[in-house]
Amino acid sequence: MKLGFSRAIVRLMILLIILLACSAEKEEITEPIFTEITYVVKKGDNFDNILTKLLSRSEMNGAILQVLQDGGFPFRKCIPGDSIIIINKDNDFLKLIYRQNLMNVYYVMNDSLNLCVAMKFPYINTVQFLLKGTIKSTLYESILEIGESPNLVFRYADIFAWEVDFFTDTRAGDSFYVLIEKTLCDSNFLDYGNVFFARYKGELGDYYGIYYHDPDGYEDYYNLKGESLRKSLLKSPLRYAYISSYYSKRRFHPILKIWRPHHGLDYVAPIGTPISAIGDGVVTYKGWKGGYGNLVEIRHKNNFKTRYGHLSKFVKGLYKGKRVKTGELIGYVGSTGLSTGPHLHFELHRNGVSINPLKVKIPRAPSVKKKYFNEFKHQRDSLLNVIEELQQYRGEEVSSN
Repeated sequence: MKLGFSRAIVRLMILLIILLACSAEKEEITEPIFTEITYVVKKGDNFDNILTKLLSRSEMNGAILQVLQDGGFPFRKCIPGDSIIIINKDNDFLKLIYRQNLMNVYYVMNDSLNLCVAMKFPYINTVQFLLKGTIKSTLYESILEIGESPNLVFRYADIFAWEVDFFTDTRAGDSFYVLIEKTLCDSNFLDYGNVFFARYKGELGDYYGIYYHDPDGYEDYYNLKGESLRKSLLKSPLRYAYISSYYSKRRFHPILKIWRPHHGLDYVAPIGTPISAIGDGVVTYKGWKGGYGNLVEIRHKNNFKTRYGHLSKFVKGLYKGKRVKTGELIGYVGSTGLSTGPHLHFELHRNGVSINPLKVKIPRAPSVKKKYFNEFKHQRDSLLNVIEELQQYRGEEVSSN
């Protein structure tokens, strides 16, 4: 009887092991395989052809196009650089993401029964930021070093374009400040907005730029005294370069090998660097002029005249007699004429006589109108208080003296 009981127990254990093994096999779950394909729209692409390339099932192509069309998808606004992401689950279409930019993102989703289309609803907000940095090499590199874009460099440099020549006046250790609006999309940077305040403090001096829009609709940047930062002429025709040869009454010419006057400044910059007119005026000469090579000459108010030599080419549409505006593009750096390398030869004349561009005093644009000065003063002081509070919050201090 004991033998029979033992055999029964053995059979029962074997049966239990078999049942457990079968149960384990039933409980084994195969994880789905997800794959992702990314495609960047190229010139000449069309949406239908793109889907044909990316989808394994052709019938899904038409269904996606139809649901997008029903959802108002802007097919005509598909441009090179847009991105398309296809997500598949076990080789079956699961989701399509069409991204135009941070703000415009479209989705097509497959719930195994139907396709549905959706559009991202972004959260857009505008925030003021106080940015500060220290010059180490150039303004351009220093602003990029704090995480900002070249666009901010140009915006900032334009404010002080009549006060500071960022090619020659910057020194290591100088500091810059800017209070600017940033537009954010879902906390991601989208674009720059208004610049309310700018300051450049360095060996050359301490410069402030206060934005003020008066009740008459006139807007400008002013210093602490309410004087416009703009002048009739810019300090430089190039944004970023360095001066290799200064104004001199006696300089040894590197090609002619003789001593003679150098009636201008030589700005070294790569071929093709854009050159701007330093003030409103009329083009009085455009063409080849001996040692100057390709030359542009502009007549300005107050009997000023400027020359831009050694250009590689002129901007399209430039001609003698054309009126140009301050900062307007007129040509590109080259090495034509008597030149040892790519650079811009720049001259400034007044009353027919050449003068040193670095020493001339240029008349300012109009200051804040007297009837609005108290309002400007109130805005200026409020802004400086805000700046000071922000700096102290960050453990720093800004003097307004």
